[in-house]
Amino acid sequence: MGIFAGIVIGIGGGAFLYSLEIFPDGWGRLVGGFLFALGMYAIISFHMRLFTGMIGEIPVMGVKNMWRLPLCLLCNTLGVFFAAGIIKYSPIADVIIPRAASLIEGKLTAENWGWNAVCSGTLCGILINVSVWSAKQAPRRGLSASFGVVLPIIVFAFCGFDHSVANMLYFYYLGELSWRVVGYALLAVLGNIIGGVMLPFIVFFRDWHRANDASSK
Repeated sequence: MGIFAGIVIGIGGGAFLYSLEIFPDGWGRLVGGFLFALGMYAIISFHMRLFTGMIGEIPVMGVKNMWRLPLCLLCNTLGVFFAAGIIKYSPIADVIIPRAASLIEGKLTAENWGWNAVCSGTLCGILINVSVWSAKQAPRRGLSASFGVVLPIIVFAFCGFDHSVANMLYFYYLGELSWRVVGYALLAVLGNIIGGVMLPFIVFFRDWHRANDASSK
């Protein structure tokens, strides 16, 4: 399920890149963000395993189960590479490969590329977990789970925040491995973890506080 999660993220990333060329200005990012959300919608609908979504389980995961995180990231990466390899021989390849390489080169050559990766990854991690938790919480409040899942994904894709798994598509098409590529990938992972645990920890401490208040009465 981790590999297949990477596949749908890779397909969604390809659709995002293609939309940047088809639609002018910011419309490409907006439409692309909506198309990229297909990946998260499929992942939540079919209970696939995505690294950035699994991060939200850290507060309740326990140390013994932490091995699942790197394994999930590895499986997601294999899935993205599989999708990227197929897309490479599809009709949209000539459009999205140069666009992917251009986007990642811009990030790698930025003046504060390290801080950009961490901060961008953190913002993405927050939005991913809002998406995941919306699927669980929205129906209880009479809200649309689909809208809650899709909207945060559109926002992070539109803003260009760094998703550690989706970034693998860009690295694949960049076609080179350097210390800066590895560093950027790892810093984006760190940012995703920082942002991904914020909401779960806040909810955990909120529930703990409520339980203490209830027991003291």
